[in-house]
Amino acid sequence: MSDFDIAQATLKGNRKINQDRFISIEAEECVLLCLADGMGGHPKGEFAAQILIDTCKSFFNRADKPIHSPKEFLHRLLQKAHENVTAFGLEHDPPIKPRTTAVVTLIQEGVARWAHAGDSRLYLFRNGKALQRTVDHSYVQHLEDHGLISPDKMDSHPQRNYVTRCLGGNIVSPEITVSSGARLKDRDVIMLCSDGLWSKIDEIDMAKLFTSNIPLTQSIETMVKDAAENAAPNSDNVTSIAIRWHMEEPEIAEQTLPTQAKQHDPDDIAQTLDELKSAIEQFENNKT
Repeated sequence: MSDFDIAQATLKGNRKINQDRFISIEAEECVLLCLADGMGGHPKGEFAAQILIDTCKSFFNRADKPIHSPKEFLHRLLQKAHENVTAFGLEHDPPIKPRTTAVVTLIQEGVARWAHAGDSRLYLFRNGKALQRTVDHSYVQHLEDHGLISPDKMDSHPQRNYVTRCLGGNIVSPEITVSSGARLKDRDVIMLCSDGLWSKIDEIDMAKLFTSNIPLTQSIETMVKDAAENAAPNSDNVTSIAIRWHMEEPEIAEQTLPTQAKQHDPDDIAQTLDELKSAIEQFENNKT
């Protein structure tokens, strides 16, 4: 058996509007979490982000539970969201190309699977460490992967905000990265966040907040607040949504002790022996 806590927080930062969106949906022992970061360098990024959230709602609610093929479900979900964002842009005159990042996770039967496009991230924390995280679809990540820049130069690179994959922007659907999945253990935390958070909070500090005894809601609110303050006066939108998994201890069946042997009274034993002796004597007399 399992249970979970969900917490979320978002701040506008020093931007005019908040283009981040998020959602959590629960149904029949399935949980879906999604986060979108509308891309501000393009028109109506907040609409693109909201379209992803709306697509998550309709797609998840229509799906049979449990979902038969989670990986296919996640892939089709982001493809459909991309189509919806693109269609929204084509409705304008002249057409526009809104864009959003996307990261989504589906948890069912104790297994989490996730998919993403862009540089919004998913982290899996366990025992005080970041066990897994998504790999950004970004230009600086591409440079680092090919050894062209060192990790410590990524944050200061002039093209650090250039995203190589997203939903919307083009007719052709982007390549979606889908994880193989992870079986969750007690007190595991899965966190989805926009780059406004992960670029300003170290993974070690994230893990410390999740391994403390403070409630998940307080951890997330503290993290979002600290990220915005660390980036001031140029803070981006900062958003996070997380789930902490709880495993109930299996019930131990009550052991049935062996039934105690019946205690016989000594007088009963003596009487039984006398009866047996008498029966033997009677048998011998009948023989003769």
